[in-house]
Amino acid sequence: MARLLIQLKLRLLRNALRASTAAKVSFVISTILACLLAVGTFVVLAAFRGQAIAVNLTTVIFTLFAFGWLILPIFAFGLDGTLDPATLALYPLRTRPLATGLLAASATGAWPLANVIGLLGVTVGLASGVLGELTAVVAVLMQVLFCITLARFVTTSMARLLRSRRGRDFAAFLILPIVALYEIFTQVVPRAAAEGKLTTHSFAGFDAWIRWLPPGLAAHAIQDASHGHPAAAVARLALLAAIIGTLGWLWIGSLSRALVTADTSTQSSRVRSSGLRFARSGLRGAVAARFWVYQRRDPISLVYWGLTAVIMVVASVSAFVGHQRSPNVLLAGATFGAAFAGVFHANSVGLTGPPFVVEATALTGRRELRSYFSGQNLALTVIAVPLLIAIAFGLAAADQRPEYGFLGTAVVLAGLGAALAMSNIFSVVLPYPMAKRAGNPMPQAAQGYAAYGLGGVFGTLIGVGVAEIPVFVALAQTGGDPVVIRNLILVPAAACYGLALAWLGVRTAARLGEQKVPELVQAAVRCRG
Repeated sequence: MARLLIQLKLRLLRNALRASTAAKVSFVISTILACLLAVGTFVVLAAFRGQAIAVNLTTVIFTLFAFGWLILPIFAFGLDGTLDPATLALYPLRTRPLATGLLAASATGAWPLANVIGLLGVTVGLASGVLGELTAVVAVLMQVLFCITLARFVTTSMARLLRSRRGRDFAAFLILPIVALYEIFTQVVPRAAAEGKLTTHSFAGFDAWIRWLPPGLAAHAIQDASHGHPAAAVARLALLAAIIGTLGWLWIGSLSRALVTADTSTQSSRVRSSGLRFARSGLRGAVAARFWVYQRRDPISLVYWGLTAVIMVVASVSAFVGHQRSPNVLLAGATFGAAFAGVFHANSVGLTGPPFVVEATALTGRRELRSYFSGQNLALTVIAVPLLIAIAFGLAAADQRPEYGFLGTAVVLAGLGAALAMSNIFSVVLPYPMAKRAGNPMPQAAQGYAAYGLGGVFGTLIGVGVAEIPVFVALAQTGGDPVVIRNLILVPAAACYGLALAWLGVRTAARLGEQKVPELVQAAVRCRG
């Protein structure tokens, strides 16, 4: 069974390579990244040799790999068919041989091999002596086996959820903490390391509790064997093996239930019919109500707003972290927050998808297009203004400069008007279809339209940056004025300026889109989700 499923996994990889050029490019990039991970991890682990806290650092890296195996298969659920037990439910297969085969299939590929090669860096950085080296090899294999079993148990237990709409929404929400951790890592860690606040000894305290987790057991078994304590090393490896065996037993039980339980993840849900609010206010009110409902209920829209907040916060981190603190970074962060509120909605036709065809029947002229874009802007403004202003005041309070909350509000109001204007214009000038690809819960530009998406992103960022120049000039010119008078003048003036920019963007987009409605419809029809 194991040999058969391994051959099936390899055949699926070969067939994917023959499917399209994009699949070949994706495979090559994935393989290159796996090689870089293997080499980089090996070098990092080998560099710990001779350090007093080498075992602590090794434990941290082992734990990070375990978290990676816990989270990433959720994104690859729709990409790797072997993760879904429903694909094998119709075959007369016994559970235990099937579990062994699925485990072997999970261990097949570039990434599992990269994990093994990379973690074998402990043979240089932590292990010493013949017993230590042998224990290191066994511990690495058991660590990778633990990761694979953990990933299998989680994906099998959540298979019905991940196959459903709610599961795809859950996978989309996982992007928020991943992006936040990545942005904080790239912003905070290099600066802290350069200032000497983050050194290898900063991880010494983690070992107090991580050492009792499975990754910690593997790392400390290597240390015990290297220091001449074979009994302790064997005990730790035995405990790790017991944990792996327990996980495997739980996984087999979950797999057995999944193979004999009817799939109800695609059953229709109850539909509640109610009138659309503000629909009696004309086309503008109907569009605003529709966009408002989608912004509140569509998980992708909620993720976009979450990413906007994360980007604004991370762009302002350097204002209160490090020696070279500058409160003006808070204003730059406000600019980025306002800009990305427009970036994520710069292709409203593609985000709407095929339902835009119905909406297009009402867009018969320039006046209707103005109502459409202004209604969309109203719904986005109702969310963006309180969200971004609250973040601006929160960041100002964290920096102990509350007056910058008002200045950040002025920047947000002006930038948001410019961002909405640019999003309206790019929705007409560069409409492109969007598609949801397997393994990625977020919609992306359809194949062949990546340049359109990049054009919308950079065009919106540049447009908002240029539009913010008068605001920053006004902030510089009024720096010596009393704070109260400064705030009372700048905030209303920035609000009026942003409103004027949004009004100009609506009119420009309506004028440009008057003759392009058929093209917009074609872009919407090509969307796949």
